[in-house]
Amino acid sequence: MFPAAHPKVIQSARKILAYDPIFIDTETTGFSPKDVVIEIGVVSLSGETLFKSFFKPTITIPPDSIAVHGITEEMVADAPSWKDTWEELHKVLEGRFIGMYNAEFDLRLMKQTHERYWLDWPLDDQYFFCVMNLYAAFYGEVSTRRRGYRLHKLEAAGAACGIPLPNSHRAVDDALLTAALFKYIADYDKS
Repeated sequence: MFPAAHPKVIQSARKILAYDPIFIDTETTGFSPKDVVIEIGVVSLSGETLFKSFFKPTITIPPDSIAVHGITEEMVADAPSWKDTWEELHKVLEGRFIGMYNAEFDLRLMKQTHERYWLDWPLDDQYFFCVMNLYAAFYGEVSTRRRGYRLHKLEAAGAACGIPLPNSHRAVDDALLTAALFKYIADYDKS
């Protein structure tokens, strides 16, 4: 019976909850080492949008990426660069616990984008946590492909928990769904 809702997973989420975490999602030009962030959304646990912006990319947005998130060259043509917006974004992130759905990907793409402008990355990785991995352990289905638990797409995780928010592949919407999913885990009562 799923979710397994292991008490240690719920306890971990509640410990993080005590630090008033914020949640980020990014949309990018792709997945490769040359790709960059073109949209970011940062929200609080209560759903307040703390930061949102498009970024004018240093490379072209490929059609297959546009098909996923719908962000076109025209939409980012007048957007600021990552470098021009970093100071404002940094103030929102600094000293906070930051949840991401697939933190490994989002954090890598944020750092890649940062490096494009020859900027030093100032944030400590220990403040970032992965809601996708937390949900996988909460759900508790053993993976047949790799060691550990089976990973779930954000949309499927939200639907399984009855969260009526869309996974629109837009940064603020997906950050809101990530925050709601984290809160669901932290508030879960197995009894």
